Amino acid sequence: MGGGAVIDEAAIRLYEEARRRLLKNEPLRGESGESANRLSVGEADALYAVGLSLGPWKGGAEHDPLTQSIADYMALVETSYTTSEAAKYLKVDASRIRQRLREHSLFGIDYDGEKRLPRFQFERKQVIPGMREVLAALPKELSPLGVAEWFLSPNPDLEIDSQEMPLSPREWLLKGRAVEPVVNLAQGFE
Repeated sequence: MGGGAVIDEAAIRLYEEARRRLLKNEPLRGESGESANRLSVGEADALYAVGLSLGPWKGGAEHDPLTQSIADYMALVETSYTTSEAAKYLKVDASRIRQRLREHSLFGIDYDGEKRLPRFQFERKQVIPGMREVLAALPKELSPLGVAEWFLSPNPDLEIDSQEMPLSPREWLLKGRAVEPVVNLAQGFE
């Protein structure tokens, strides 16, 4: 089997796993680090001092961060609603969805000349409560994968006393909890 076939099989497995997780509104993985092109010389030296490298990835395709990101992004796009699908899901006109995208009260991804709306912002044919306020507080430069992962990953600052595990921002809002703690986390997102 050639090297290309291994990459294709790995990419397919990564894509299928990302797709499965997104359809279940589960986090894709833990937080990622800063990219190498954003590091200062001192930061790069510190990484080298502890045995890390900024060089090209030499692990297998299964663990290649670039392949994983591509698979995650394609799964995010593929599992997202088109504008017309979101309108049908919410039982509103497509023009209302486009208006909410312009207002940034819904999150959309530009893909192939159209907007795609990730599923994490919907539940039971409704928009999750507090979505407008939280989206307004998130940094505008955040990538679509960053937004999805942030909404779906448990956050230690979102704990309910009776539960052992922290909740994701999405779960917190679905439980009808106050939106302010999630907005504060969004404002402090780096």
